[in-house]
Amino acid sequence: MPAGAWFVVRADDSVVTGYTSGKVLIQGRGAASIVSLIDDVLNSGRPNPGNMPFPVVGGDESGKGDVFGPLVVAAFAVRSQAERQEVVAVGARDCKLMNDGEVQAVAPKLSRLGMSSVRVLMPAEYNSRYARVRNVNILLNEIYADLLSGLAARSGARTVILDKYGGRASSLWKAQQDFRFVVETQAERYPEVAAASVLARAAFLDGLDRTARDSGIERLPKGASLETQAFMSRLVAERGSDILRSIAKVNFAPVRACLDSLF
Repeated sequence: MPAGAWFVVRADDSVVTGYTSGKVLIQGRGAASIVSLIDDVLNSGRPNPGNMPFPVVGGDESGKGDVFGPLVVAAFAVRSQAERQEVVAVGARDCKLMNDGEVQAVAPKLSRLGMSSVRVLMPAEYNSRYARVRNVNILLNEIYADLLSGLAARSGARTVILDKYGGRASSLWKAQQDFRFVVETQAERYPEVAAASVLARAAFLDGLDRTARDSGIERLPKGASLETQAFMSRLVAERGSDILRSIAKVNFAPVRACLDSLF
């Protein structure tokens, strides 16, 4: 059994390996049919997009798991079935299934197609606001409540769909809203949320480049991998720790440890 594996299931033409991390790897000629079956199971019992009255607003975020660069929250409104089909036609899907070039090509098409709203918290603002609430999901609640309610009012939304980002997401508003509010994991299956995810990711990539440029750095790595942490350590050795407050999210454990070790 592979290292870190929880289970391995073998069929005639495929192998499914589940890892303790939660990752599932599907390999072999029959992989596509297994993925389709899993998708059917996961989607059974979920609200049908066709039963959700228009206009529909979807929300998603990007940068939450990245050491460097901004936190971005985006919302996208679809006003009819025809507009929803256009969103799909221009290539909107879960941005995690797209490379950076695809995201940057599709985002401008979406911006011209429907109503949208994007909020970018560059690192300095993110760190200031995080210091006040001390919880990234509470911070997301604040941003989402403002962004989604604003776009819902502008578009006359009757449905708002949000990708679940924490236990507090379902209680975003204290008062009853005029729209149906749906919170789901893997909500990018809805075109409205997929569009929001693409816009958020495009804005994150732009913000990451802007963060590097404003700090005189050629390139900042994405994510929070060991390679990213090694890059951070080298940068601090060259430029000093203060630079982290303007380019990184200081609540991340590796950033915090790096700052603490220098004082």
